[in-house]
Amino acid sequence: MPPRRVGPYVILSVIGRGGIGTVYRARHEESGRLAAVKVLGPAPAVDATAARRLAREFEVLRALDHPHVVRVFDAGVSEGYSFLAMELVEGLDLRAYLSPVIDDEDLAPMGYELDPTPAPASPGSPPDLDPGPDAIRALAAMMDEPDTEPYGVAWSRPSAGTPPQASPQRSLLPPEIREALNRPSRIERLRAALWQVTDALAYVHRRGLVHRDVKPSNIMVDDHRQARLMDFGLVKSAAEAQDLTHAGRVVGTYRYMSPEQAQGHAVDARSDLYSLGVILYELLTGAPPFTSSDPIGLWREILSARPPPIAASNPGADAGLAGLAERLLEKEPGRRIQTAGELRAQLGA
Repeated sequence: MPPRRVGPYVILSVIGRGGIGTVYRARHEESGRLAAVKVLGPAPAVDATAARRLAREFEVLRALDHPHVVRVFDAGVSEGYSFLAMELVEGLDLRAYLSPVIDDEDLAPMGYELDPTPAPASPGSPPDLDPGPDAIRALAAMMDEPDTEPYGVAWSRPSAGTPPQASPQRSLLPPEIREALNRPSRIERLRAALWQVTDALAYVHRRGLVHRDVKPSNIMVDDHRQARLMDFGLVKSAAEAQDLTHAGRVVGTYRYMSPEQAQGHAVDARSDLYSLGVILYELLTGAPPFTSSDPIGLWREILSARPPPIAASNPGADAGLAGLAERLLEKEPGRRIQTAGELRAQLGA
């Protein structure tokens, strides 16, 4: 049975569910402030590592103050439930925000007002925990993978035993999809959102932190088109001698992780930039650079395969952005763009 309240927060509805917890839309009882509350539990079902990561996320976020990094309010344990309360971003995750089926005209009505003080439930009745009309527009931190057939176009997957050194074949996108992906207004929104995320990463990296889970569902864009980087549960300090993972253990989301992260090696800020390159490639072509549905096959592609040229599927893609994606996706960290500040400058230019 889900909680009706967690600490000072009254649960209103479900935003998303994942393997280790649930994110709720909630209201602080005294102030009336809306929040996204990530909840693990109840104990003893809580995974100890997940609880430590939640505490770590709070400790990191409380020290960060940047317009493109999600704000955290408080954290704690309430009746066996570990929770983290953060800023509720009313908007879309990056993939949905830049979907080719959405144009500026579709985004114009996004700023509708939500009632911050819904009527209280009748005594003894549980709150409505079904996703409300705002759920598809709110925090999407539990999503890990894009659709298997984005925009109705199937990915080309290498057959079993195919050597990973050669680029997987990528079909030319249909003309209407290419036109939608390359629409000037969409490219302008893509470049602006990417600049904001890069600005957030530059801020995070200057503080000696590596996010380690940069992916579209961990980036939200609000109704004012301001991006927020969120979900710092895997963040790591470059100066730390100990980590919340065992040596050599891989954490993160495979499809967006760098080769060095996929091998369980030490990572630095350039690993986050590689993940940003995967995102940029996906937003330009409609699919990530490596698309194997088999985890071992995907791991081998990340380590050894060359990404299919962006022009192979979308010859009309913005040349400047395509060039940045290719540089960010270099296997060797020393061959990538080296800092978020450098990337930000190139995006600004």
